[in-house]
Amino acid sequence: MSDIYEIMAKYYDAMYSWKDYEAESQRIHEIIQKYKTSAGVTLLDVGCGTGGHIEYLRLHYEVSGLDLSEAMLKVAREKYNDVEFFQANMTNMSLDRKFDIITSLFGSIGHLTTQEQLEKVIHTFSRHTKSGGIVVIEPFVTEESVHPKFTGILCLDQPDIKIARVNASKMEGNVLYLNFHFLIATDEKVEHLVDPSPMGIFPRSAFTSTMEESGFTVNYVEPGLMERTGIFVGVKE
Repeated sequence: MSDIYEIMAKYYDAMYSWKDYEAESQRIHEIIQKYKTSAGVTLLDVGCGTGGHIEYLRLHYEVSGLDLSEAMLKVAREKYNDVEFFQANMTNMSLDRKFDIITSLFGSIGHLTTQEQLEKVIHTFSRHTKSGGIVVIEPFVTEESVHPKFTGILCLDQPDIKIARVNASKMEGNVLYLNFHFLIATDEKVEHLVDPSPMGIFPRSAFTSTMEESGFTVNYVEPGLMERTGIFVGVKE
């Protein structure tokens, strides 16, 4: 997967130009204002990618970003040179501070495929959240809303590059394999890349119980940012 992001990072924003980051960020802002009781405005966006939501969240908050992919962070740093970014895995991130808000958006938490990983990450979020602060988690999908088999296509057509991403997903146990195939055409060659993209699918109760065990009061908020799922909001006790 890291190789995919190394190649795709510079095209990521163009590939996802259909996504309304401004409207989604406004929705997140409204949720934060409703549930957060801590006094500060520090926000850590975990799995920030190239910073699509950061562009708008930074209008209201002191924003930092964290991602595993250095290639994605390179793009984010070029766009927002006044924002602090951390390169780390969400499963073992260890920062020297706590935040008023931690967000995990666009299904980034779906890259966790076991209950043990999910528990570890949410416990880690808790350690980095101030009392009265909140964690906002947008899962990829939950067990209640998953469609085990679906096909998809996403294309990028620019003068110097053509990209087609197609997939046919399949479910094995609690893991949904998205099975992305990329055709990338430039003046020099056509390259075919495959990304199985395994996504962990958990019931809502798994998120709720783990967040409660980590010291959060939990609300499941609907509608979410996308039709496929709602949002888990945990307020640190």
